[in-house]
Amino acid sequence: MVKFILGAKGSGKTKRMIDMANEAGKKSDGNVVYIDRDKNHIHDLDRKLRFIETGDFQIDSLKSFYGFLCGIISQNYDTEKVFIDGQKIISNAKDEYLEEFVLHLNNLGEKFGVNFIVSSSRKEEEVPAFLKQYI
Repeated sequence: MVKFILGAKGSGKTKRMIDMANEAGKKSDGNVVYIDRDKNHIHDLDRKLRFIETGDFQIDSLKSFYGFLCGIISQNYDTEKVFIDGQKIISNAKDEYLEEFVLHLNNLGEKFGVNFIVSSSRKEEEVPAFLKQYI
């Protein structure tokens, strides 16, 4: 499953994602992963969560980010939820590339039983039709 949390920059997406991740960590028997572009919010997250900062990995496309996510899942068979926050590569992606990425992400989630919660700095009324089912 893929779920998008949308809103303009500064609208509270990160706070909502952190709260959701901390709650998921309390209820989960498996791994909950929180991915962010920097370490600014690392102390807001429960220590049980696996925090990954992407800033040092030179991820420059949705394809490379997808491979990065596959690596995370392949490392831990019991990953249940992956929260993806602050990835400009997603918020700034062209719609046709984003659609392909989301389809692959959804298939990956179904195959391995992982839920992906993704933030994006887009207004809900401005998202393309294919993305509306993931809101």
